[in-house]
Amino acid sequence: MKRIREIIFDIRNRYPNDDFFSDFEYSYWINPLKKQHYQAYNRALKALDNESWQILKEKALQHYLNHRKGQKKQGLFNQLNEAFAYRYLATRKGFENVRFIKEGKEQRPDIKFNVQNKQVCCEVKTLGISDDEIKRRSTHSVYNSSVYVRLSDGFLNKFNDAVNAARKQIYTFGTIGLVYIIIRFDDIALDYYKKYRSQLITFCKNQGFDNLFIKIGVIGNRRISITSGFHYTHYLN
Repeated sequence: MKRIREIIFDIRNRYPNDDFFSDFEYSYWINPLKKQHYQAYNRALKALDNESWQILKEKALQHYLNHRKGQKKQGLFNQLNEAFAYRYLATRKGFENVRFIKEGKEQRPDIKFNVQNKQVCCEVKTLGISDDEIKRRSTHSVYNSSVYVRLSDGFLNKFNDAVNAARKQIYTFGTIGLVYIIIRFDDIALDYYKKYRSQLITFCKNQGFDNLFIKIGVIGNRRISITSGFHYTHYLN
C-alpha cells in the first residue's frame, strides 16, 4: 500500500481541514470491501514509472476537491482510475515508453506511448453510477429491481458522449489512440452484466466505435474490448 499511503499523506498535508481520510487506517482494516478497492488501486499504481506517478499524483491532488453530490471525492478517484489504463498499456506487447501527459490549458489525452516508433495516445474516462441510483441508495427505500434489467437510453447517451469527447482529445493532440473507459453500473451485483455487455457491444458497432477498451469497476477482471486486438498497422504504414 506504499503509493496509497503516500497520496493520503500528501492529501492530509495539502487539505488539513478535510476529513475524508481521517480514519482511513481503521476503516481500511475493518471494511473488507474498502480494503479490496484500495488494494486494487495500489496494484495499478505500483505499475507506474516514477515520473508518471508524480504526474498522476499531482493531478489527483489538484482534483481532490472536485465533488459530485452523493459521490465524495469523485475527482480524486477519476484521476486514480487512469492508473488502470497505464498498467494495461504497459503490459501490452509492442507498446513502449508508456508515460502520463501533464495537464495543460488546452484539452489533452492522459497517456502517450509508442507503437512501431510512432506516438499514440490514450484518453481515460470514468462513468459512475447514475443520479437516480445515488437517490435510491440515499433513501434506502424499497424499489423494483427491474430498473437494472437493461442499460437506459440515458446511460448510452452518456457513454456515447464520453467516447466522442475522448476521441476529440486524442485527435486534437495530433495522433491516433485508444479510449479507455471505466464503468460503475447501478447494478452493483452485476446480475445483468451479460445483458449490459451485449448492449454495449451492439451500441459500439452501430456507432462505428473502434480502439475502445472498457473496464467494469475497480475490482475484478470484467472487461470489453472493441479493438479486435488493437492493431495500428493500417494507420502506421
